[in-house]
Amino acid sequence: MKLLVDSGSTKAAWAFLKEGKVSTQLTTKGINPYQQEATTIQDQVLHTLEEKALLIKEVFFYGSGVTQSSKSKIESAFDAVCPQLIHIEAQSDIVAAARALCQHEAGIACILGTGSNSCLYDGKEILANIGGFGFILGDDGSGAVLGKQLLSDFLHHKIPNDLHQKLQKEYDLTVGNILEKVYREDYPNRFLAGFSPFLLKYANNDYVHHLIVTEFRRFFLRKVLDYPNSLAYTVHFTGSIAFHFKDKLLLVAQELGLQIGSVEKAPMDGLIQYHLNK
Repeated sequence: MKLLVDSGSTKAAWAFLKEGKVSTQLTTKGINPYQQEATTIQDQVLHTLEEKALLIKEVFFYGSGVTQSSKSKIESAFDAVCPQLIHIEAQSDIVAAARALCQHEAGIACILGTGSNSCLYDGKEILANIGGFGFILGDDGSGAVLGKQLLSDFLHHKIPNDLHQKLQKEYDLTVGNILEKVYREDYPNRFLAGFSPFLLKYANNDYVHHLIVTEFRRFFLRKVLDYPNSLAYTVHFTGSIAFHFKDKLLLVAQELGLQIGSVEKAPMDGLIQYHLNK
């Protein structure tokens, strides 16, 4: 049996492939080797797989915390839990995006969710990668950066008064609790991205529209158009922000002369197709 895992810090999607088709899919809390210890990961893998652990022969794990230094935590966890394991591969979420969106064709693959990232892919390997710098130094166009800009404008009274009042009322915002969430509590990126539903609700408001398209334009300019011969490639997206704000994404792409291909909420369906056809 082959196991595919696509994991963020919050949740993970698992797909079990047997005899050329999907046998089971499930969702659990996320696994992030950058943030978690190897023993914690191993316990979660054991709890999730249970008796299926005896059947797993191949594992392909894709995650937002997978780096060269942290991937060994994933490999050792599955190796300890799955006695029949003969192959394990741990890759970053941008590799998942490239494989899921582009399959075996060349293209530019992008992530636009809580964070943002992009890569130039030749159908087999990632040739170049721009992104993965976090919401303070990068993540243009992401949910975290959209939320950061929204709250910055809120604090500076740059939001139209009616929208300012709606935002304050819906989220019970004060200067104190904003600063506490952003500077003192864990996962400020998730807090900031949590304002995405508000932006979606008022997406046609002139202020909100301008905020979103400005950030999407910044994303394209810094994370897509900087690739050599970028206009020759189809640009694909995965992530909740790209999916829910697809109309504005297409608007900016057309303005810049870019060709958009698939826009998916999550990469798992594409990963299943990639591994079944491999």
